[in-house]
Amino acid sequence: MKIVMVPPLLCSPLAYAPVINTVWSRGQVTLADTRHDDTIAAMAERILRENAGEIAVLGTSMGGYVALEVVRQAPDRVTALALVSTTARADTPEQITARSRQSTLVENGHFDALVDAAFPGVVSADNESDETLLATWRAMTAPVGPAAFLRQQRAVVQRADLRSILPSITCPTAIIHGAADRLIARDAAEETAAAMPAATVTIIEGAGHLLFHEQPAAARNAVAAWLESV
Repeated sequence: MKIVMVPPLLCSPLAYAPVINTVWSRGQVTLADTRHDDTIAAMAERILRENAGEIAVLGTSMGGYVALEVVRQAPDRVTALALVSTTARADTPEQITARSRQSTLVENGHFDALVDAAFPGVVSADNESDETLLATWRAMTAPVGPAAFLRQQRAVVQRADLRSILPSITCPTAIIHGAADRLIARDAAEETAAAMPAATVTIIEGAGHLLFHEQPAAARNAVAAWLESV
């Protein structure tokens, strides 16, 4: 089995460090590069172009938007799908406004300040003061850098609402979400799962948006269960 893992917005492949061995033990693993395109469609096209044949796709947050777009573009090539900390909805006007403020901060030379300001939102409230998680967050965002982040922001703001395709996705699908996610509420995960005929939903307690690093053991179990279902 060939598995493509798509990182979140502003994150290097380090985002998947807690689960990479679990995935790798089941087949060939590719970590998608989302730094070069400024649309979700182009990111998906790159994945399909660089990975021949059938693929299983795991996407987190922005990576989930890309994963759904991969399915939209090539439904017959996706044998399994995992959507982590994500939604099929487009951004709300309020989210677009917030992203615009973030982009302006980075354009004005304050990338590091943006990274630190974003941290409390990507973890559960109980983990806001966790210095180890903060250090990991800084380490996974640094390789992305300001230019790629700005491209990713443009892609996310312009993305399509893909709820309409959910009922047509019939491959084994895992929806994995943190119970304490403050960026994308768990209701979004439940909405996605309810619309898909072959989806299972796992809500991980004690985790926010950064669930792989907040609750690594539970995350590994959820990913392993998905791979077993394929």
